[in-house]
Amino acid sequence: MFYSISVIYCMTTSLAANGEGLGTFGMPGTGVRELCSEAGFGSVRLLPIEDPINALYEICP
Repeated sequence: MFYSISVIYCMTTSLAANGEGLGTFGMPGTGVRELCSEAGFGSVRLLPIEDPINALYEICP
C-alpha cells in the first residue's frame, strides 16, 4: 500500500512540477545523500528512530 501511494501521489506530483519523479518509498540513504550534496548541503545524518517504515535525516548546510 505504501509503495502504491508513493507511485500514485508522490511521483506524479513531482513529475507535474518538472521534478525527477523519484517517489518517496524506498529511497536509499545513498540517494538522499547524493541529492542533498547536489543541492549544496554539507551534512546528512540518519537519526536513530524506532520506526520500521520511515527514516529521519538531519540535513545541515
